[in-house]
Amino acid sequence: MSNAKEFFIENGVLKKYKGSGGDVTIPDGVTSIGNSAFSYCKSLASITIPDGVTSIGDDAFSYCESLTSITIPDSVTSIGMNAFWGCKSLAIITIPDSVTSIGAGALQCCGKLTNITIPNSVTSIGMNAFWGCGGLTSITIPESVACIGNDAFQYCRSLASITIPDGVTSIGAEAFSGCEKLASITMPDSVTSIGNSAFQWCSSLTSVAIPGGVTSIGNSAFSHCKSLASITIPDGVTSIGDDAFSYCESLTSITIPDSVTSIGMNAFWGCKSLASTTMPDSVTMP
Repeated sequence: MSNAKEFFIENGVLKKYKGSGGDVTIPDGVTSIGNSAFSYCKSLASITIPDGVTSIGDDAFSYCESLTSITIPDSVTSIGMNAFWGCKSLAIITIPDSVTSIGAGALQCCGKLTNITIPNSVTSIGMNAFWGCGGLTSITIPESVACIGNDAFQYCRSLASITIPDGVTSIGAEAFSGCEKLASITMPDSVTSIGNSAFQWCSSLTSVAIPGGVTSIGNSAFSHCKSLASITIPDGVTSIGDDAFSYCESLTSITIPDSVTSIGMNAFWGCKSLASTTMPDSVTMP
């Protein structure tokens, strides 16, 4: 149990928890959990957040290594940067429909987290939001999301498949890099750009259909996808970046559309099974 003396509260903001951890209940009347309020409280086992709290600040629960589960009340609208970073025992988190943004690094290195549902209210997933969540096997991204930030799911090594919903326009740099069990991915036509190294080292990925709206494929976007056997590049793509498909060892053939005007250095370097390539006259190469 916790008592009022364990909390430093000012104007409704819980500035700092001063207790010894265990099972903690935040007092009624708190409207915001401030930056680093519980940071490095390694003995915090559980936390009850009252209705009325509207925001969880940056690093609010970072490195609370004993925290196993948390329910965020419906009053919360934003989860700050690195809010649960390094909560290595966190296996269950409930994010309510009231949340509109998940900050950069919010759940980074939460290795016990196996699945999560992002509510329809969320419009953006910040950079590094789920970086290094090695136990994450599935995730539902709602149609409300417009962009997936850089490194958002990097090194989610257990993630086997992902469906990116209609409405997402950009996939950030290294967004899924190092997702070594990712065998399939569905991208909608709304996607216009695939960032640098977005799917690099996705060694289980066997095929990819790049949406018709994509105009550029970033540097190293699919580099080291050693199981990638087929790729469809649509009309509309104008540039293929450096090392874009390097070391795609299972790739046997590829057709590059007439819309492509530039192919970067080493774009297909190390594609040892590539037997045929159809190259348009419009292409310039370094």
